[in-house]
Amino acid sequence: MTGIYFSGTGNTKFCVDKFVEEYGCSKNSFSVEDKEVLENIKNDDKIVTGYPVQYSNIPKILRDYIVLIRSVWKGKRVFIIATMGLFSGDGAGILARL
Repeated sequence: MTGIYFSGTGNTKFCVDKFVEEYGCSKNSFSVEDKEVLENIKNDDKIVTGYPVQYSNIPKILRDYIVLIRSVWKGKRVFIIATMGLFSGDGAGILARL
């Protein structure tokens, strides 16, 4: 399992790392900004994606990245962790539909 995250404070990174660990995998998580993240996504069939909900939506940096590599997601099992401060809206549902 590969974890990818966008995390400004480290909270979302912690959640993704914990999920990967509890799932029984070694820690294998990367910031969406890391160069090696794409190769890890390509080589794994289970991906956990974490991000903080921003204005009831996906952060632009993550949305743009997912759209940019849209062909890589086919056939993957994707888990979504949407962290929030106050109000999530439909933050996790938006990424699931994307």
